[in-house]
Amino acid sequence: MRWFRMLALAPVLLLNANAYADSTVLVGGATGRQGNAVIEQLNERGYAVRCMTRKPEGKKAQRIRERCTEIVQGDYGDPVSLDAAMSGVDKVFFYSGFSMNELQEGKNVIAAAQKAGVQHVVYTSGAASEPGKGVAGSAKTEVELALVDSGVPFTVLRPVAFMENFDRQQKRTLEKGIFDSRAPERIVVFISIPDIGFFVGEAFDDPERWLNSSANIAADLMTVEEYVDTYRRVTGANIAYTRLPLDEYLEMFPKPLRPLFRWYEETGYESSASSLQTAIDRYPNLTGLEAYLRATGWADIGADSVE
Repeated sequence: MRWFRMLALAPVLLLNANAYADSTVLVGGATGRQGNAVIEQLNERGYAVRCMTRKPEGKKAQRIRERCTEIVQGDYGDPVSLDAAMSGVDKVFFYSGFSMNELQEGKNVIAAAQKAGVQHVVYTSGAASEPGKGVAGSAKTEVELALVDSGVPFTVLRPVAFMENFDRQQKRTLEKGIFDSRAPERIVVFISIPDIGFFVGEAFDDPERWLNSSANIAADLMTVEEYVDTYRRVTGANIAYTRLPLDEYLEMFPKPLRPLFRWYEETGYESSASSLQTAIDRYPNLTGLEAYLRATGWADIGADSVE
């Protein structure tokens, strides 16, 4: 039976007394951005971290070696390697990028976790993949449902749009402004990748609260108008905002991304805004958009300072 609960996050600050830090956690995709963020959090929280990567001897793996208890070879597309990687671990984190085989790869991870008797799997999906509300046909939605059906103790975290998508966009934004199809009063929501790692750490630290639940996760919520004003305030430039008809706006993106941006326009985050804001209020140390922009080279750049 496909059953899980949406996690209610009361507006209080959680103080961790981690009784689970003697556990070993397998981190899938350890050399990726989310993997790195999760490893950092697990290190801070005292876990033994088994880092899984397709190329344990590669340069990316060498950069994280000191932060891993061990590095093992594993590939989401190779069930035998997953069985070996999960042997003896208590908990598993995995996520998936855009892959032609994303659904089967997710099912492979879940099957290996079942076989290994893993006590807690944390999977990061996406807020636009929430079953019944997200983009139709999303592989992430199907992986979520397969995880729920599996009987493996789980937590599904669904991040919203990454703040990292704004990196190295200063010149383009100052020259061309911000384009969107949404009205100024529509809700937009953001999170930085390190804060995704924080939520994963919280899920592992507090299983009584997070087990067999799902939650959309964010670090900042605002209207489109407030979003544009944030850029203007941080840069000191009068950033233009252009609202385009949806079909014209979608032409700006590669075809695989167009269903996501259509979802932003036609559905979006309005229905989940209250629960997202509650989560943001609960964790006051999350990075807001303005702080992120100031920390990543946007502060006071002005239109004339970019060549």
